[in-house]
Parts: sequence; C-alpha cells; structure tokens
Amino acid sequence: MSLSLDLPAPLSPLFRQRNVALGLWGLAMAQLGLFWFGLPGWPCPFLNLFGVPCPGCGLTRAIGLLAHGDLHAALAFHAFAPLFLAGIVLSGISGVLPQKKREPLVDRLEDIERRTGLSVIILVGLVLYWLARLLLFPTAFFQLIRR
Repeated sequence: MSLSLDLPAPLSPLFRQRNVALGLWGLAMAQLGLFWFGLPGWPCPFLNLFGVPCPGCGLTRAIGLLAHGDLHAALAFHAFAPLFLAGIVLSGISGVLPQKKREPLVDRLEDIERRTGLSVIILVGLVLYWLARLLLFPTAFFQLIRR
C-alpha cells in the first residue's frame, strides 16, 4: 500500500501553459544574456526598496558561472543555482514541445510535486537559506551581492 499525498503543485501549471513557460524562459535568458555580455541586468527590486538582498539575490551570477562550468564559484554566489538552472531548462523545454509531448511531461512534474511536495520543500529551503545568509553571515552576503 502506497501513501498518496495531495500536496500543492505550484510549478506544473506554469509549465502547462506554453506562453507562460516561454515567457519565464525568455525573461531568464534575457537576464542571463545581460550577465553573459557583462551588461547590467535588472536590479533587484527587493534590495533597492528595502536595502536587504532577496532570497534570489546572486542567482543570475551563480547560474552564469554554472554555464561557464565553475560550480564552486556558482555555489558560493547561490547554493540553489543548479535547481533554478534546471527550472529554466525545463521551462524552455516545456515552452517549445508540442502539446502532445508537453502534456505527459507536465503531468509527470505535477505528479512529483503532489506526491513529494518538492516545490514546497525547495521554497522553504530557499527562504531558510536566505535567512541563514542574512542573519548568520550578513557582511559576507552583502559584500557578495554588491560585487
């Protein structure tokens, strides 16, 4: 007998809609493209409004470093970079796949989300990681983000 959970599945609806998946992928690629060419990307509104880095601060540089193959430096900027890079890739794939192939992929993602709560676990982990950086290592966190 298997345990069947019905947890929230916040990501799969985003990937189910082609225009949303492509829009997310496009925004991510635009930000990464700006970084890749050494241009200033979109500034963090959270940091600009409150003077505190957001949970995602450092992700652009970390993902860019991953794309360059520098895992150590990428993880120093943001430990969640590999997960976000996987999400970007999944968003691009789900945006370009034909409906007939996209539906089984998104159905599988939704099943994983509902059975494991993976998206919620990642979100909670992201917030805890952010709080740890902010409260335990504030000087290092701010210096890293301000580079």
